[in-house]
Amino acid sequence: MGNEVTIKMDSRVMYGLVAVLAVLGIFGIGWWLGNQLGAEPGTVATNPGVSGAAQPVVQPVGGAGADDVITLATPAAGADPRPAQPVAVEAQAIEPGQPRLFVGDIAETNFVYDFGAIAADQAVERDFVIQNVGEGVLVISDVSASCGCTAAAIGNSELEAGEETTVRVSYDPRHNQEFGKFIQKQVRIKSNDPLVPLAEFTIQADVAAE
Repeated sequence: MGNEVTIKMDSRVMYGLVAVLAVLGIFGIGWWLGNQLGAEPGTVATNPGVSGAAQPVVQPVGGAGADDVITLATPAAGADPRPAQPVAVEAQAIEPGQPRLFVGDIAETNFVYDFGAIAADQAVERDFVIQNVGEGVLVISDVSASCGCTAAAIGNSELEAGEETTVRVSYDPRHNQEFGKFIQKQVRIKSNDPLVPLAEFTIQADVAAE
């Protein structure tokens, strides 16, 4: 009889080791694929904006040089456009024959109007001047607000080049009982402006306690 040593292994232990090795292998492959996909340049991320809407975030392709190519996320075909702030002529030139919607009286405050401190038992309202600073006819198809407590009504829905109208916006804190709160609500204007088809600005207020 030789010096042979026989090792017996329970089949359940063996199957358990095989399962553990299989799980480790799957995690390893997933980690490697994640690193490979995450390293692609020129990716475009989205950023939750006001009222949950996703705002496009621009990221450069390659390094941080002045000649970097910029890519911009765009809505899928047939999808509603993402709300964005109006664009001034100084920021983006107007193409010949195209309309351009602008809200000039609140441009200096980054398109935010502050009602300040308001009473809890009454509504507040303001007229905002909407301008067509483009060369084509501006057609406003819809004006809406992000909350039922806020109402918006347009004066004239079609503006020739250089014309203007008003959007009357009212906010009533009693609608949602927003007493003792600082609130922000968005007003959205849908039009045939090819650059910003869904323009958005914000109203805010500090509501007194009831």
